[in-house]
Amino acid sequence: MRRYLLTLAVTLALVISASVGARCADEVRYINSDQLRREYVGARDLDAQLEASVADWRTEAREKEGEIEGLILELQNQKLLLSEEAASEKETAIRQMQLEFEEFLNSVWGTGGLAAQREAELWQPIFDRINGILEEIGADGDYAMIFDAARMGIVYAAPSTDLTQEVLDRLNGTEE
Repeated sequence: MRRYLLTLAVTLALVISASVGARCADEVRYINSDQLRREYVGARDLDAQLEASVADWRTEAREKEGEIEGLILELQNQKLLLSEEAASEKETAIRQMQLEFEEFLNSVWGTGGLAAQREAELWQPIFDRINGILEEIGADGDYAMIFDAARMGIVYAAPSTDLTQEVLDRLNGTEE
C-alpha cells in the first residue's frame, strides 16, 4: 500500500510538472542514493565498523550453536545411561537453548534487529548531511523536486538532471 501511494504521489507530481510547461522540466532533478552510498569516501569506514559488530554477533552465534550441538552430542552419548526423566530434562534444556538461539538470531538479523539498528546509527549522520546538501542544492538551483532514482523507480531521466555526482563531490569534499 505504501509503495502504491508513493508511486501515485510521484506520478501525480510528474503529471502536474508536465502540465505546467517546459520550464518545470528544468526544476525536476534526481539523485541515486545507492550510488551515493557506494561512492561516498567514508563508506568503507562505516561498513568496516558495521562488519566488526556483525563479526562479533556471528562469533556469539557460533558459540551458542556449538553449545547446543555439544549438548545434543552429550545426550546422544549418554541416552542409554540416563533415566527417562533425566533424558527428558536434557531434551527440554536443549529445546530451550534452541529457542533462545533463534531469538538471538532474530534479535540481531531480524527486521529492526541489532544489525539494522547499528547500520542506521552509523549512517544516520551521513543521511542528515545528504539531506542538508539536497536542501542547499534545491534552494540554490530553484528546483521544485529532487527524486531518488534508487527508491522511486524512475524509468527515464535525462542524464543532465542527475545530481548524484554533485552531492558526492560536496559530501566527499567536506570529509574531515
